[in-house]
Amino acid sequence: MPKALILIADGSEEIEFVTPYDVLIRAGFEVTSVGVGLKEGGFATCTRNIRILPDHPTLSSLPAPPSPSLTFDILILPGGGPGAKTFSTTSSVLGLIYDFRAAGKWVAAICAGTTALVASQDKHGGEKVKVTSHPSVEKEIRGMGWEYADGGERVVVDGRVVTSRGPGTALLFSLTIVELLAGKEKRDEVAGPMVVAETL
Repeated sequence: MPKALILIADGSEEIEFVTPYDVLIRAGFEVTSVGVGLKEGGFATCTRNIRILPDHPTLSSLPAPPSPSLTFDILILPGGGPGAKTFSTTSSVLGLIYDFRAAGKWVAAICAGTTALVASQDKHGGEKVKVTSHPSVEKEIRGMGWEYADGGERVVVDGRVVTSRGPGTALLFSLTIVELLAGKEKRDEVAGPMVVAETL
């Protein structure tokens, strides 16, 4: 099954981290979480003060060979304004996003996490695609020249990039990732026992 790498920082949004992690595990994915810029102790203090201990405290603590963009099939960036700012201003994260995209792997960002995708492209280059995000960062993303989806689109897939709007779309975002990487049958298999509503 696919392997997913999900980042977390202080100020990441809990729902947008936990929901993809949970749903992908249910789908049989191998999921690994990594902290970015965490203080001593290694916990991420999220937007609602829930503390989460990632599987690895830093990107450098991942097993060295080979590169994460070769080891994992998808990179997932949760939102939460402060956490997304950390991603957007951390060189190793911006490089990692570029590496995933250059390798033809999937990158998924939700809420303000989309700003890190934009920052990576601004620094390293690469194709601009159609995206969405939390409304609070829409102007910033449009200002960088990215095509922005209509507000009615809760999850947007363009090329190998998946973006979504916010905490309320986290389940749809996660199930979309399952379908893209493992097929609709697997998505339905996961959604059924979760009693997922037909309309998300």
